[in-house]
Amino acid sequence: MYPWQDFAIQPDFSDKIALRTTQGDVLTWIELTTKINQTVAFLQKKGVNAESAVAFVGKNSEKILFLYLATIQLGAKVLGINPAFPQEKIAKLCEFYQIDFCFYDKDLLNLQEIGVFTQKADFFRPATMTLTSGSTGLPKAVVHNVQAHLDNAKGVCNLMKFDCNQSWLLSLPLYHVSGQGIVWRWLYCGAQLHFPEDDFYASLLKTTHVSLVPTQLQRLLDYLQENPSISFATRHILLGGAHIPTELTQKMVKYGIKTYSGYGMTEMASTVFAKQSDKKQGVGQPLLGREYCLVNDEIWLKGAGLAMGYWKDRQIVPLTNNQGWIQTKDKGIWQEGELVIIGRLDNMFISGGENIQPEEIEQVIIQHSSVNQVFVLPQKNKEFGQRPVALVDFNEPFSKSAVENLMFFLQDKLARFKQPIAYYPLPLMLEKGIKISRKQLANWLAKQDEIN
Repeated sequence: MYPWQDFAIQPDFSDKIALRTTQGDVLTWIELTTKINQTVAFLQKKGVNAESAVAFVGKNSEKILFLYLATIQLGAKVLGINPAFPQEKIAKLCEFYQIDFCFYDKDLLNLQEIGVFTQKADFFRPATMTLTSGSTGLPKAVVHNVQAHLDNAKGVCNLMKFDCNQSWLLSLPLYHVSGQGIVWRWLYCGAQLHFPEDDFYASLLKTTHVSLVPTQLQRLLDYLQENPSISFATRHILLGGAHIPTELTQKMVKYGIKTYSGYGMTEMASTVFAKQSDKKQGVGQPLLGREYCLVNDEIWLKGAGLAMGYWKDRQIVPLTNNQGWIQTKDKGIWQEGELVIIGRLDNMFISGGENIQPEEIEQVIIQHSSVNQVFVLPQKNKEFGQRPVALVDFNEPFSKSAVENLMFFLQDKLARFKQPIAYYPLPLMLEKGIKISRKQLANWLAKQDEIN
């Protein structure tokens, strides 16, 4: 049986709190399983069966979570789609991946009470399809089975001391692999899963564990500084999704909160490497069951969490090379006993014959105290072919003086050819989900060049 069904019949778990809703209400494992069974009946009534492909479009909600788990319980495949996508793109994704049923929040309002539904659990059957943040065209749909999600969860739970007595905030979207990673850690341990309430950071501080991107960690630090007498349960924060400033993680130490710097990918069901944050830039060692090697500076991965393949034309196509490894296109080096991520191989560009890795420049710029976030991109240049420019989000209004201060800071920290030749305010309106797309930023920059 699936984890939620198993916990519902175990005397030590059945009446324990499994879920805390956005309204602050609680569900036990028995009540949670009943809700999932209701959703199974709803899906069956709509015609969903074990051969179906089901999509959901919506932000995190209890009903979306029930739909996700109910689809898996039925033996069908489930795909999450970002609700911020235009309707045309959602339709195109559903057509391309031959989705049989697509559900929005409004479709899930009236679920009927039913008896307990039983289904033979198959942990190795294709269960989830997760869209990658593809740089061109439609994103790939990565297929995982339940066992891969649980294998990934086990390594993270071991590292972060997450067990049935702890709670994790569902702080990241369920259509993203990081959000799913939270769900499977909860299900692996039989712990509590909390949905954020109206005050995100207040509800965050009620949980023992949380996953954040660095900009959220900065906001949490601001929240704690603004509310110095607040009590909190949070003790462990997993970070990923962008470069993680060591200066920021060290500030959490005085609050008794441990932060963990992680590296993962959709094809591996979330986190692959992680360590307790320190003053070094690396992401530590591979977690339990993961394997890695470096080939011409490219990171190759396999082991716990590896996907079954990509979904295409109603079949699963391989994602590993003929040696069984997935080639990540991420550049890394092994330094001081840990993996250091340099950047994406496909982000590198050539300027006047010199190789430039944008992430290397970003890691230096982010060290400046006035910078919240930065992206470095290539801009066409007649003399050098391409030159680096920076799109910056300052923690003060974007201004000529803010840029000049940053340029002065970089003078002795970057080679001349790596120093950006122009600075633009980061267009935050392009943000979708938990990552800003470099492709969207490049398109925005190209338009600025046309204007100028």
